[in-house]
Amino acid sequence: MKPYDLAFIGFGAAAMSLIARLAQANWPGSLVVIEPDAIERNDRTWCGWGPNQHPFSDQLTQTWSRWAVSQAQQSVIRDAPETPYEMLHAGGVRERARTMMQARSDWACLADRALAHSHQSANGVWQLRLNTDEDLSARWVLDARPPALSLTRPWLWQSFLGVEIQGPAFEDNDTVRLMDFVDAETPWPTFFYELPISASRRLIEITQFVPEPSDMKALESTLHTELNRRGIDHTAIIRQELGHLPMAPIASYNQNHWLRIGAAGGSMRPATGYAFHAIQRWADACAHSLITQQQPIAPKRSRLLDWLDGVFLESLWRRPEQASQRFITLFEQTPPAALTRFLMGRASRVDIARVLLALPKGPMIRAAIAHTLRRASGAIQPNTPR
Repeated sequence: MKPYDLAFIGFGAAAMSLIARLAQANWPGSLVVIEPDAIERNDRTWCGWGPNQHPFSDQLTQTWSRWAVSQAQQSVIRDAPETPYEMLHAGGVRERARTMMQARSDWACLADRALAHSHQSANGVWQLRLNTDEDLSARWVLDARPPALSLTRPWLWQSFLGVEIQGPAFEDNDTVRLMDFVDAETPWPTFFYELPISASRRLIEITQFVPEPSDMKALESTLHTELNRRGIDHTAIIRQELGHLPMAPIASYNQNHWLRIGAAGGSMRPATGYAFHAIQRWADACAHSLITQQQPIAPKRSRLLDWLDGVFLESLWRRPEQASQRFITLFEQTPPAALTRFLMGRASRVDIARVLLALPKGPMIRAAIAHTLRRASGAIQPNTPR
């Protein structure tokens, strides 16, 4: 049985981000990654607003200083060169992290393997049995497996299906279309998301905010309808990405040398689904803790932002058909820099005040009262992964 200091379950953004920092700092400990899938894949992208220097900054696929939110003939376009919107392909990030790992003989990446059983010995060390009958041990386990959750009001699911396409020259290669709201069979908000990677390449997704995960076949039908309506259906599909993101605050977990990290540890922002840049901030703090105190730390959550997100999502539950206008007004009336800092979870109190002033007072006050009363009554319980 080979012993390690750290065992990562899952080679996702959180594991890669922490490992990259430990490699840069020449951290002397040993580590192993247990990844159930193949390493060589490019199955997702990570996006968000910078600036935020991190070990993968040179892997940026593209950046944009202009973005838009729209519905039908109504459109809001914002420019903010000081806070560019960034996109990274997961494939490049994985390759960088894997290269860093290969430089260390005491670091291992075990692909196509899953954790089958675990127990903690009397000395506090975790004994890990894999589905290949391999046995490992680790002082600390950092678990990034996707959480199994059952969400209740006001929390929602962000279901999305996207394709990266190659085709003839497209129009407007400088503007990210964050939300272009479209008609769908559900009353819940459905929008078209478009990233112009180059003059002939796009990442296009259809996204819904819904109480239960959307049916992927229905999303696929909506996506192809929109591609056809916009005249961009005759293109080559390079790859596909899809998923269901929990728009809910996931409770931090750090017990008996077992931590949850990444989305499973609470790094994802409930009202937006953004996680990558928050993971970078956690990885900075966790690497510092490992280097100075020899122990990792779990992600931390902002109780104020969690409450504000709950109020906003409660307002969507009450009037989902008004979601599009609410987002358009928010982007129209909030200064871009303040709004992007708020969306990325690094807002000042002044930023928060500006966001609140942009939202309709009556509906938000009613949602705040309802959300606060439901929390006080115990109707809203912490979202703890099972």
